[in-house]
Amino acid sequence: MPSDRRAIAAKSRDVDALMATTVKHYVRRHVWVPAARQRQQRLGRPIRYFTLTTKEIYDIRLLERAGILQRTERGYPGVGFCEMDDEQHAAIQRRLGWCAWSYKGRFEEMVDNHPQFGTDFEFDVINLDFISVPFPDGDAPLSGTWGALRKLLQHQFSHSISFDLFLTFRGSRCGTDDGALREIVSLLESNLRNGRGAVQFEARTGHRDPVRLLSHDYVRFLCDGIPKLLAGEALTLGYKISRLDSFVYERAGSRGPYPILKFVLSLEVPSRSPGFADPPAIVADYDALVPVIFGKSPVDVGALLGSDQQLSEEVASDLAALRPPDAAATPP
Repeated sequence: MPSDRRAIAAKSRDVDALMATTVKHYVRRHVWVPAARQRQQRLGRPIRYFTLTTKEIYDIRLLERAGILQRTERGYPGVGFCEMDDEQHAAIQRRLGWCAWSYKGRFEEMVDNHPQFGTDFEFDVINLDFISVPFPDGDAPLSGTWGALRKLLQHQFSHSISFDLFLTFRGSRCGTDDGALREIVSLLESNLRNGRGAVQFEARTGHRDPVRLLSHDYVRFLCDGIPKLLAGEALTLGYKISRLDSFVYERAGSRGPYPILKFVLSLEVPSRSPGFADPPAIVADYDALVPVIFGKSPVDVGALLGSDQQLSEEVASDLAALRPPDAAATPP
């Protein structure tokens, strides 16, 4: 709805000032870049990269500097982006020059409405740095953003594209659809009843009750639930998952601090032989993956940088060097 679009655009402008922080840049430099470099090395060419970037295009500049992303005199031939705010979209386009894909609108709208999404959207690394909660209130349970993610996974798999997915969400419960949370609770309960990861879940939480986890540690609930949803969708399609990691840090907003959740997945399409049907769901991999998800804690980026002054200073220095010349200075 128009009011929702205005609210999201206003929030997007507020978030711009928070892009130049050391916790944010640590994930860019020490998580995203190594994952993208591994993808580039497997491909033997520069990556094709889709992003929900901001006008400073920190992520794009960082990947270009690392030699992972190609830049020519005309622009970035392997980059795609979408942005709903007119001013932001124009600023990003000016900095990029010519690029492979541009859409003015929300990511969810792009997946449903762009006439070339089903044919021309093919990227090796997809960075969905959302500014909202993963399951917005007002959407049907696991529709909206999650429905668009499901279509993205299906599209990439149908085109036999192995890729890395970087996913960022606001980890606050306010504005979240309760129906989606109930479905995640049911999914976790089903896994625990079947013995998948029950020992790991109890060792970490001290109990086997997803409802209690939802009530007492919402961030950890999402760090279990979102990877479980992603793994279920990906493995059912036939992907192999070679990486599934999560990261958390606190962001200082105008109405107080709130958590940011980041997930990194590497999704591989198994090789196929001519004449054979698509591979079935990899149930064995799913059984093996659930205990890993339940047993692994997310990396607390703020605590990591707080305990290593040298690392924090190195990240801040790199961020300052990367800032575009015409970008306003923002304290790290």
